[in-house]
Amino acid sequence: MRNLNLLYFVLIFFLIESCSNSNLIKVHEFSSGWKNSEVVSFDFEIVDTLKKHDLKIFLRHSKNYEFSNIFLVTELSYNNEVVTDTLEFVLSEKSGKWLGDKKLSVVEHFLPFKKNLELKKEIPYNLKIRNSMRLNNEISPIQNLENILDLGLIIETSN
Repeated sequence: MRNLNLLYFVLIFFLIESCSNSNLIKVHEFSSGWKNSEVVSFDFEIVDTLKKHDLKIFLRHSKNYEFSNIFLVTELSYNNEVVTDTLEFVLSEKSGKWLGDKKLSVVEHFLPFKKNLELKKEIPYNLKIRNSMRLNNEISPIQNLENILDLGLIIETSN
């Protein structure tokens, strides 16, 4: 277990270092998959308001994740406003080859969420994310997305 924690720390360190001009807000670690009822919440504020910002969702899963995509429902809240989006991210090619960065048995994805946002200084923002996965021709959601490891939020200044 100690080696796993060390590996996790090293992976997060390299993630943070690899994101130049980025702020990794925080990463939520799932203990045994992502339950359908589990909402991940990120609170953040912006310091530099002279530039526009891009928001990215960081997703890590094992190579045993059984789907080629993921559906996410997001709620971005600020100043008593809520912007809700339902997003689909393709995680693999049709051939089954993972599109993200492969590291050992883990695949990392940096999923574009919002681009060129004018975020205001000293306003508290909150981003809530939940999964919305269903099997084909099924109404009921999948109760637990096995092999999802982490979910994070990255804020970058726009180019």
